[in-house]
Amino acid sequence: MLKHVQKFPEIHVTFNFTPSLLLQIQQYQKGECTDKQFLLFAKKADELTVDEKTDILRDFFLAHWDTMIGKHPRYLSLLLKRGKNIVEEELTSIAQSFSVQEFLDLQIWANLVWIDPLFRHEIEDLYKKGKNFKEKDKERVIALEKKIISSIFDEYKRAWESGQIEITTSPMYHPILPLLIDSNLAKASNPNLALPFEFVHPEDATKQIEEGLAFCEQIFGRRPIGLWPSEGSVCQELLPIVSQLGIQWFATDEEILARSLKTTFRRDENGVCNRSEILYKPWKCENINIIFRDHMLSDLIGFVYNSWDQKKAAQDITNKIVHLRNSLPTFERFLIPVILDGENAWESYANDGTEFLNAFYNNLVEKKIATTTISQFLEENETKNELKSLFPGSWIGANFNIWIGHAEDQKAWLIVKNLRDELTKRNITDKHIWERLYILEGSDWYWWFGEEHFSTIDETFDELFRFTAVWIYKQIGVDPPPELFSSIKKAAELLTVQPSDKMTPEIDGKMTHYYEWYNAGHTDVKRMGGTMQRFAGLFTMIYCGFDASNLYIRFDVENADAKEYEYTIKVYKPKEVTIVPGTTEGVVSTIDQIGEVAIPRALVGLDQGEEKVRFIISAQQKGTEVDRTPLLKFTVKLEEVKLHNWQV
Repeated sequence: MLKHVQKFPEIHVTFNFTPSLLLQIQQYQKGECTDKQFLLFAKKADELTVDEKTDILRDFFLAHWDTMIGKHPRYLSLLLKRGKNIVEEELTSIAQSFSVQEFLDLQIWANLVWIDPLFRHEIEDLYKKGKNFKEKDKERVIALEKKIISSIFDEYKRAWESGQIEITTSPMYHPILPLLIDSNLAKASNPNLALPFEFVHPEDATKQIEEGLAFCEQIFGRRPIGLWPSEGSVCQELLPIVSQLGIQWFATDEEILARSLKTTFRRDENGVCNRSEILYKPWKCENINIIFRDHMLSDLIGFVYNSWDQKKAAQDITNKIVHLRNSLPTFERFLIPVILDGENAWESYANDGTEFLNAFYNNLVEKKIATTTISQFLEENETKNELKSLFPGSWIGANFNIWIGHAEDQKAWLIVKNLRDELTKRNITDKHIWERLYILEGSDWYWWFGEEHFSTIDETFDELFRFTAVWIYKQIGVDPPPELFSSIKKAAELLTVQPSDKMTPEIDGKMTHYYEWYNAGHTDVKRMGGTMQRFAGLFTMIYCGFDASNLYIRFDVENADAKEYEYTIKVYKPKEVTIVPGTTEGVVSTIDQIGEVAIPRALVGLDQGEEKVRFIISAQQKGTEVDRTPLLKFTVKLEEVKLHNWQV
């Protein structure tokens, strides 16, 4: 983005960096972190294991198929050979049909397409070659990637010092600030929203902004005075916080201005707003300058022009800006803010948006449409308009529904609230632990929870969220609650078959006969991915049955005898109790080919007329936990079982 701007000295742009992105770039620069995809890329193709090959087939086509894969015949042919729809059960056999050379070409193409055309001249021969790459070609790709990454901070720093650009930042881990300040602010735009909790921690909002500003200053040597609140999310209560931290202005969406003024904005066929003189001026509220973006122009670039001819798209937006300029009074200066996510648009544009950006910037220069950084405009022009109050909302629908409106969002928020309450109750001061808590407050988790958005890696987000919470609980010596071992996303819900009748198995650690566990309930934890399947995937099937005396639990493990591990059964209902097979008094168990456990009903509270049992099984090896089941739920009262399984 910066390289495009620098080709036009007259063009001035404001760039916003989320601090957590800066942190990741810094860690890559220093060699302090890597990622699974890079390791899979760097490994020699003829040394890849079967699992690594299936991972490559799953993950190395995560690019825009039309603009990034379809333009390269070899890459496209590999996608078609794998198939556009992934069938997990078939990946292993598909991997066996790929030659070593095909895997090598796939490894390199999955990196080549993510290198911007502006940098490709250094390895242009690889793009022309297209296939039959050599292992040594990877070294050139890696060298170029490192060169680009290592130059980012210095390039932007120099451009900021030159005055051509301004750099602003966001709160450290990109949280929705109003939801940290008071979760009930979500009800302003959605009065019917029912929240099963209250999250009121303005101190967290302060901390996230404070850390973001400090880290941005560490990277670029200057402290920003402008802020892009995550997802343009603002509220009245945010104003004193940003003021005390030295922020002079922040930006959000035009709909927030409309709601604050209790008005509406409409546009004619040329895109001219009915109240342009109001929208295209900065406003002040409690001494903070607020910029409201032009929603239409921003979204045209972000979501529409990618399917147009690039030059026609650039001409169209230029024409709209000219119409807007002509509609405004000539005796005042106005600001038309075009603000959009820096990463969303360009992969869906041909050639990474190069032609569009070149044509657009050139048009602005030719039409003498002045561009400016926001701070420069505020320095040169007095802010006269004042808002009495600022409506709470984001740049999406002027509400917070995406991040807190769905049951899955609320489940995740409740996890964070309970975890934070535990840290406070225990007077935890360890900054690393709190840092992980602040990470869990980030907006992107909640973006993927709920029904609004879907990706092929939702499972990864779900697991990372829960395991971060698990890590914190373990650091403070508290047993993680059972909800952290079940997926938040509904798509991964367990399919559980309930017991059909009483049963009394022989506790010998073997399948004594076919009908031994026939009446038991069961759930296939392997099918739903397990809770820690990326690390172990040990458990496959879990069975639960009962008779008048005992609760019976059986667990099967993947490709191994169950006796290779130690186990713990944590029962949460009806009575909370921890059972260690072979140790807990009164419990009969044998761990051999399978694990079989008989637990007296009274021990877990099933002698009080209770009919439902909830438990988790965990496996350890040499004292280290290697897997856990999700929270398992079974009905173990005969009357309830008969009713549940009755059918005509």
